[in-house]
Formats: sequence, structure tokens, C-alpha cells
Amino acid sequence: MTKPHITFWLIAGAGLIWNLRGCLNYVMQTVADVVAEMPEVYQIIINGRPAWATAAFAIAVFAGAVGCILLLLRRRIAAELLVLSLLGILARVVFITMLIGFVPSTALSLLVGIALFWYATIARRKGWLR
Repeated sequence: MTKPHITFWLIAGAGLIWNLRGCLNYVMQTVADVVAEMPEVYQIIINGRPAWATAAFAIAVFAGAVGCILLLLRRRIAAELLVLSLLGILARVVFITMLIGFVPSTALSLLVGIALFWYATIARRKGWLR
């Protein structure tokens, strides 16, 4: 096993922070008082969201966070969790696009999910993961 480049630690750490913020966002959307303080359009989206879209959101952020933790621990299974996260992101993007149309933040989430999965596969190929 070879030693990873410094960028490995920076990318995996940034990915973890990104996904932990997503986890916090998910948890905050389960608190009725917090949702009540959000703009009306957000309340409509959150309160009218079907169970599959809520599950996709949870899978996207929690699988992404665990995937990044495993990436930092240099475990090969990180790539599998990051692809699971990517599938959750895709489902969430479909839901939001169907509901309100294209939103730049959904595109950004999708790009970050793709980048993290892609980087995990590179790290695996380079022998940085066990």
C-alpha cells in the first residue's frame, strides 16, 4: 500500500465537511420549529416531500458522510458508500427538478457526489485504500 498524496486528505476532509453539513441540513428539516421559520417555498417542499424523496436525501448525506470517513480511514469500501450516496443525490435531483425545476444547488450536489466517487476510485487504483 502506498502513501496518499496530501490532496487525498484535503479532498476527503472537504468531502466529509460537505456531507456533515448535509446531515445537519437533513436533521434540521425534521425539527418543526426550524421548518416553520423557513421561507414558505421551503416549507412546501419539506412538508410535501414523499417518503422516497426523504429517504433519498438521508441516503445521500449519511452514506456520503460515512463514505468520506471510510475514505479518511483508507478503506476500500468507501467507494461503494460514495456510489450509494450518488444514487441518493440523483433521486433527490430528480425530485427537486420535477417539483420546482432546475436549481443550481442540486447541480452542485450532483457534481460533488460524482467527484467524490471518482476520487475514491482513483485512490483505490493508486493503492491508497486497503
